[in-house]
Amino acid sequence: MPYRCRSLLLLACLMLTACVTPLQRDLDTTLNPAETAGVRWGLLVTDAQGHEIAAINPDQRFLPASNTKLFTTAAAFRWQEDLAAMLPRLATFVALEDVGETGAPTLVLHGRGDPHLTDTPDCETRCLATLADAVAAIGLTSITHVVGDDTWFPDERWSPGWSWDDMQTSYGTATSALTINDNTATLTVAPASEGAPADVTWAPGDAAYTIVNDTVTAEWPGQGDAAPEDDLIVSHLPGTAIVHVAGHVPPGSAPRAFHLGLDDPALTAATRLTALLQARGVTVEGPPMARHRPPGTPFDAAFTGLDDGDPPLAALAPPAFHEALTDISKDSQNLYAELMLRHLGHIDEDGAAEAGLARVDALLEEAGAAPNGHDLFDGSGMSVYNRVSPRTIVTLLTYAAAQDWGSAWKDTFPIGGVDGSLQRRFRGTILEGKIFAKTGTLKGTNALSGYMTTASGQTLTFAIIANERPLAVPSATPMMDAALVRIAEGN
Repeated sequence: MPYRCRSLLLLACLMLTACVTPLQRDLDTTLNPAETAGVRWGLLVTDAQGHEIAAINPDQRFLPASNTKLFTTAAAFRWQEDLAAMLPRLATFVALEDVGETGAPTLVLHGRGDPHLTDTPDCETRCLATLADAVAAIGLTSITHVVGDDTWFPDERWSPGWSWDDMQTSYGTATSALTINDNTATLTVAPASEGAPADVTWAPGDAAYTIVNDTVTAEWPGQGDAAPEDDLIVSHLPGTAIVHVAGHVPPGSAPRAFHLGLDDPALTAATRLTALLQARGVTVEGPPMARHRPPGTPFDAAFTGLDDGDPPLAALAPPAFHEALTDISKDSQNLYAELMLRHLGHIDEDGAAEAGLARVDALLEEAGAAPNGHDLFDGSGMSVYNRVSPRTIVTLLTYAAAQDWGSAWKDTFPIGGVDGSLQRRFRGTILEGKIFAKTGTLKGTNALSGYMTTASGQTLTFAIIANERPLAVPSATPMMDAALVRIAEGN
């Protein structure tokens, strides 16, 4: 190689070395310990002027997990006036329909996407019992059956890219305009006498599926000290009518609760209202039923109830959107995020998830995000098809901070070491109480995006995502948190 070429190559190497700052070297060491080899990192941190403080693959696309909720909630704040205008139409209500052969009418329970409808003993507002009391109070003694109507949204219970094993759990439960008790049923497994099947029971009113009990009360015959305390498996294949419980339950062990998702929340709500009416002396002649609207089918004005001028038999208060938005961000509530996405889709369309995602796309266009920086398939982050770049997230966060709704949006975020999904993180660090960010966790993925106040008092905007985490690495959050603390301490 000629001397001049060697000199230019050496100069280029020296220039590249000089560009690697101490912060970048520290981040590389912090984020890439040997035991986490294989993790793909995305990071972007900017200051108030938009200058980059740190960047790792900022324009690559990552699976964002629950960082997806940032887009859903930001869109809800952006169009909060439109959502507020819809509220009078969003109350859960009951109405009477056609009279059957016996002369008894059908009672229809209409859902309009209220996430907080319950029938728990401690319910104070938006209680199914309130509707049952109202029906009994008018002197109605007999009905043919109760219909749970969730046609306000199309029948899109799960979004594309949801894993079947997530769909059977409380955090992957079906989405419906008629929800009840967060669309969750609780199953308890407790030991019985040794050698006998364990006691497997539903919580009162929660008998959503037929139990197939293949358990035995006995120690798990595992491999010595390395064995878990049992091999208990609780599984429900979505769309089937059974829940299968199998494995060993150690004698004397504490009861364990399993929270399962519902396949048909509207039917469950109708079932629970039927029981409440029967307890109040109302005769219900037939079994509960559900009414759904197939995707692509327009909303049927014949069943609008509150919209056609005829007052309902009884109605509850409209949804509390701000409370729901706080739950979505602080506690990463998936069902509420999916409901909010569909409410966005009902502002001027039919309530489909696709219409809600169009609102998100419009918001990101307003914010100046790159067109190819995101592809979203749901509102919660459960879809493994979602892809977002760190730069797209930071662009949204920066844009929102300058809007009149930005401060209220930030107030819904978890606070490091204080509350929500960050309650146990950043304690004892410079970021305790000074980082406001949305978490994200999915198989092989950890994410955190938001705002943080540094040692100098300035506010930085950031997004950090770990993808392709090996199964041997339980979480990337320790490295993630350490990197953010390092950035806060140095700025």
